[in-house]
Amino acid sequence: MKYRIIVVIVIAIFFGSMSVFAAGLSDGLVGYWPLDGNGKDESGNGHDAELEQGAKFTDKGWMNGAVEFDGAGGHAVVDAGFQLTTIAVTVVARINGWKTIDWSGIVVGRSDPSSFWLGVAANNTLTYVWNDNSAATWNWQGAPAIPQDKWALVAIAIEEDKATSYIYHKDDGRLDSAENKIAHIEQTIKNLKFGWDECCGARYFKGIIDEVMIFERTLSAGEIEDLAVGGLPVESKGKLATTWGALKGK
Repeated sequence: MKYRIIVVIVIAIFFGSMSVFAAGLSDGLVGYWPLDGNGKDESGNGHDAELEQGAKFTDKGWMNGAVEFDGAGGHAVVDAGFQLTTIAVTVVARINGWKTIDWSGIVVGRSDPSSFWLGVAANNTLTYVWNDNSAATWNWQGAPAIPQDKWALVAIAIEEDKATSYIYHKDDGRLDSAENKIAHIEQTIKNLKFGWDECCGARYFKGIIDEVMIFERTLSAGEIEDLAVGGLPVESKGKLATTWGALKGK
């Protein structure tokens, strides 16, 4: 009997720790677009995305469906109500494709003076725009290279004293990362688009984008890898906080 009780306690601790982990991974999630045949924002905040021009839903995603972009005008536009002012943010997407020209956008929020950009830099690395479009961000040379036309989870995690660029390669399970160790200021992300940087002409991404996520916090390397391998916990989907006020305890 004694040993049975011990076994039960061990199992309870194991599953209890799993549920704590599951809840923690979705903490701070303010935008989540699975792109499974529609543009619904599954974070509960209601900022849905609409496809424009040469973008179409496909069943060839990494996680169920996705959106395929033609590289010649196709993009997705998020509801104009999305606006996030923060100094700590992580933006994540699963991709399989390539740039049409240098600086093709994957997830982009352009505004003046604040702007956010995640995409394929001129040296084919995964970099970002922050600090009022400072060259110390977009012209950072140390980020990891994006694989061409192969599935990868890409993420930029920004915090006060550094930003980390992550690339998880689906083929071999490798997680590449690099840090840009500079100070970051508070910025506002709005005017969100997927697959296009509207800043400067035809900066379109050609290929598939799946599972775009935005967190109002800085995810760790372990959390990025967990997202890449398993995605968000199933019990979190459709059951997240319904407003930013709820997320922030307002």
